[in-house]
Formats: sequence, C-alpha cells, structure tokens
Amino acid sequence: MYEFLCSEAITLRILDSGLSDGMVRYHEKAAMAIVIENRGFTRKNGASAAVEFLIPGQHELAPGSQIVWRGTVYDVAGVKQCRDLSGFSRAIRCTIC
Repeated sequence: MYEFLCSEAITLRILDSGLSDGMVRYHEKAAMAIVIENRGFTRKNGASAAVEFLIPGQHELAPGSQIVWRGTVYDVAGVKQCRDLSGFSRAIRCTIC
C-alpha cells in the first residue's frame, strides 16, 4: 500500500531496445503520478521552472523514455528510485527536459 495519493493521470512511453524500420519504439503504460512544479527566480539566471513526476510502484523507466501529461509529451532526462528503509522500491522520481 502506498502512503501517498496521486492526482494526475499520465501515460508512460517506455523506450524499447533496438529499432524498428529505423524508428525508436515505445510501449505505453497508464499510471498515476504526483506532479511537482518548482518555480524560482534568481538575479543571475532570471525566472526558471522545472517539473518532476513522482510515480508510485515498481516501474522500469530509462532516460530517453517519455511521459505524456495533459496532452503534452515530455522526454525523461533522469530517473531516481525512491526506496524505503528496508530497500524496497516504492516509487520513481522523474525529471524531464
């Protein structure tokens, strides 16, 4: 049982290995996520915004895969496993480009 409730429906487009007719292949999987939006401002860099997805469960998602959220396709730049104290994977945290 997961300790947090997800509010956003997303589609994971998981990168398959190899090419098919010279094209990258994906297989799709529906999931729920918590979307974390970080906004900030610094004098040096100005305004910035970043979006991360916290997806509960044991998903295998590699950089190069995609997340579809609210009709927009985002490329996954990084994936971190979120584990509990026993080492069991509870969720993944994905950053996008």
